[in-house]
Amino acid sequence: MAFTLRSVKVPPNSASLEEARSRVFDFFRQACRSIPTIMDIYNLDDVVTKSELRSSISSEIRKNSHVTNPKVRSPISLF
Repeated sequence: MAFTLRSVKVPPNSASLEEARSRVFDFFRQACRSIPTIMDIYNLDDVVTKSELRSSISSEIRKNSHVTNPKVRSPISLF
């Protein structure tokens, strides 16, 4: 686990709002593709549905939609 964390690098800031927006969409797609694995790992099938998780991810992203500075905008801000 420690080796994996060392190899992870922080991506550079986005140069423009378009690039930031694109990166957020990529993050959202990657997060949604990971939902089935997450549900299996944590046995969430009886607790929540895939669509509810997808909705939660998108609502968290939308909370930061007012951010207009591309240097501040992260994958957790968008739409």
